[in-house]
Amino acid sequence: MLEKPFNTIVTAIAHSPNLEANIFESIRIKNALGNKLILVHVGPKTDADNNLFLSIIKEAGGSNNDVEIVWREGDPVDVILELAKEIKADLLIAGALPREGLLRYYMGSIARRLVRAPDCHCSILLMTNPQKVKNNCSKIVVNGLDHLKTPETIKTAIKVASNLKAKELIIIEEVEPSKIGARAEDDLSLKKLNIAKKRIQGDEAKRIDSILNEVDKPENLSIIKKCIFGKKGYTIGHFAETSRADLLVMNNPDTKLGFLDRVFTHDLEYILSELPCNLLIIHSKRPN
Repeated sequence: MLEKPFNTIVTAIAHSPNLEANIFESIRIKNALGNKLILVHVGPKTDADNNLFLSIIKEAGGSNNDVEIVWREGDPVDVILELAKEIKADLLIAGALPREGLLRYYMGSIARRLVRAPDCHCSILLMTNPQKVKNNCSKIVVNGLDHLKTPETIKTAIKVASNLKAKELIIIEEVEPSKIGARAEDDLSLKKLNIAKKRIQGDEAKRIDSILNEVDKPENLSIIKKCIFGKKGYTIGHFAETSRADLLVMNNPDTKLGFLDRVFTHDLEYILSELPCNLLIIHSKRPN
């Protein structure tokens, strides 16, 4: 087991059918990936709510030493981000519907607004199907984009996989089809395209190997590399869904995701529009 990738974790909780599941999952995640968990409830503090939350925490195996409840009032996204900045949180956890209605998608749910917020300075985990009873995380998919943030994302994904005792980590290198040239129209052009594909796949494999050579890898984790030609974001999301991955790990966006990004869908917005599984977005500053 590698070192834990996060220190302080914040989970937004609210009265919902998933309240117990969210707290149980958050405590399990804290035990595996972090050191301290803070549950933030946006709304007035009442004795009834406080006693309810404390009883769930106790049932889930949490204690006052590493689980704290914070009560704040205001806009949920603003409150959560302000608290995360105040305590220097490393990870935010929020529940998210896998698929949202059209109006809610364009307006933005709390979970997706957290991802799109320009002033979010920590990693974010969107849980699509939290469970009170533990589900094993066996297969993790992580982006292998040719990007300066990718080495840190892969390094964190390996730590996450190790601590969650996952069996398989699949690194997906998405390559735009335009990189291999025009479509094949005859045998000669088809041969050229195949040669171009193999060259790109070889270059991508060398790039990923150079990243993996710099990180510790647990012996019981199978690490697989796949180079796929297709639209960035859409391709890896589709792969995570069809391969039945338990967790998808991605770089955080370089810029603020706004309304137009949802109208003209691309990259991360493909995944946010229809989450294929739990989504972990690793926050890392883009190197100069």
